[in-house]
Amino acid sequence: MVDHAPVLGLPVKLAMMALVLLGILGVVVGFVLSPLEEWLWLLVGFVVFVGIANGMLAWAAIFRVAQARWTPVIIRIAQSALAFMPVMGIVLIALLAGVSGYMPWVAHSVRGKGAWLNVLFLVVREVLSLGVFWVLCWLMVRWNLIADEKVNSGEEITEREHFRMNAISVAVVMWYAVASTLVSWDFIMSLSPEWVSTMFAPYYFCTNIFAAMGVMIIASAVLRKIPDTQPHLKPGQFNDMGNLMLAFALFDMGLFFAQYLTIWYENLPEETPFLLIRYMYGPWPVLGWMAFAIAYAIPFVLLQSRIIKMNAKPASGVAVLALLGFMLERYVLVVPSLRPDKLMIAPVGVLTLLGFIGALALSMAWFLGRCPLISGAQAVLAEVNKGDESI
Repeated sequence: MVDHAPVLGLPVKLAMMALVLLGILGVVVGFVLSPLEEWLWLLVGFVVFVGIANGMLAWAAIFRVAQARWTPVIIRIAQSALAFMPVMGIVLIALLAGVSGYMPWVAHSVRGKGAWLNVLFLVVREVLSLGVFWVLCWLMVRWNLIADEKVNSGEEITEREHFRMNAISVAVVMWYAVASTLVSWDFIMSLSPEWVSTMFAPYYFCTNIFAAMGVMIIASAVLRKIPDTQPHLKPGQFNDMGNLMLAFALFDMGLFFAQYLTIWYENLPEETPFLLIRYMYGPWPVLGWMAFAIAYAIPFVLLQSRIIKMNAKPASGVAVLALLGFMLERYVLVVPSLRPDKLMIAPVGVLTLLGFIGALALSMAWFLGRCPLISGAQAVLAEVNKGDESI
């Protein structure tokens, strides 16, 4: 246990608990009113929040691989997403158990895709891919915490221990792409089983990285009020995180355009229905383009400002805006596949998503309340690499 100030005050914790309870209520009421729509809301919540949590853990690995000197608190925030994985595991099990309630290919097999689109193989590949990723992340965080204990007790981290932490971080980054690709194929693309896109998986896991940085900026703004963290969460750190978010906003918009461009110049009419429904015809284009603007375009413009990036409150405001757009975009990616003519907007669905938000906040707070907020293993890199301008 640690003796730093609580990460969240009691009123905020109670509010997050209330959100979780409302989320559970929303799920129950949703299944009573319309099972298919509630499955879709659960699916939206899963692809949003497993993407954010996995993206945060990927950032923890990236910071270690990059030997980042400025992230001793930020890397701990990223690692805190590990505490959210049991929640995601429960939701994953529910989605796999109820796959016949929302996947169209279960009742109507797709010619030529039976080897891939079958329930047994879906369960095996999802459990293995996400399970392996979460085990790798657990090892990464555990070894980092062990190294932190050595630093805090005045011992030195051996070269072998540095190598071990770097190696597991490389494995996490590589497997992140594999696990996220399968999630995008199985829980978004296969809702329209005739549609294929080689660009969709990279778009999915890169936008997750973008959204994860938004959550980390908000968490950093909260933690900067704790005296111990203040030297490590200065305007420079917020500026760096803002620059990373800015870069991924631009990159993600590029991937968005590249998907259109590939379909256009190769003249692939079989790939157009997925995009036409969401961005050109019917009731969805307004929401589709609104999500694109709120999630990526507007944050890209706002984050040009150094003043915004270097100040915690405006930077957090941009992150909140981007996350709202991100959730709306995932909603647009999932729902029209099964409800192309209906905007499935309902209070119970919103309650479901609020439950995920509360669970993520409580999980992160639980982890951060039990671990040192400053990663000694990451802080020591500044000393190990002192004088090496190439790092």
